[in-house]
Amino acid sequence: MSNFTKQDLERESQSELGQGHMCTNNIHPHHLKIYRIKKIDGKAQQHWELFSLWLATAEDVANGDAEREDEVLNLSSIEIEFCPFCGTQLSQS
Repeated sequence: MSNFTKQDLERESQSELGQGHMCTNNIHPHHLKIYRIKKIDGKAQQHWELFSLWLATAEDVANGDAEREDEVLNLSSIEIEFCPFCGTQLSQS
């Protein structure tokens, strides 16, 4: 399993992340992560985002789709107010 950390996600997303929402209903916790955003490119923020993170596997490397395991293949995010897995409204304060 990947050793991709919160700090790695901050570097890749160019964001400073705050509190995370670790939902037990999330069946893909290594790929889908929810964090409160504190800063983006140094600018203060105060919202939550759902990150979709896909890292290369040994198979991706063997197929020539990546140079090394755990290389970021895709990273995207979307601003959210509610957890898409359990429906909890995420704190705005």
